[in-house]
Amino acid sequence: MYPLRLCFLSTFVFFAASAAYADPCQTLLCMAGKLQGQSGGSDCSQPIADYFNILVFGRHDSFNPSATATARLNYLNSCPDPGAGDLPTQINAAYGTVRN
Repeated sequence: MYPLRLCFLSTFVFFAASAAYADPCQTLLCMAGKLQGQSGGSDCSQPIADYFNILVFGRHDSFNPSATATARLNYLNSCPDPGAGDLPTQINAAYGTVRN
């Protein structure tokens, strides 16, 4: 019974954590604006913060830039917009390993 509870709890934590992020399509649009030097205004504050809040740490709590870039790219690619093209890759090339 314990493994089932642990599985349920970890699934719940995963969904609760992912629910805290804005819509990946909104983040994609706001980050595209940032890539072009625009701020996006207050409507983009949270989506941009969501992107930069995706951080991956390795052993001994050290920041892992490569894994962070992969996680951020996966998040941007979760936007189902077929018109995004290689925009997620361009955004990630500029900001994927940045730690704010």
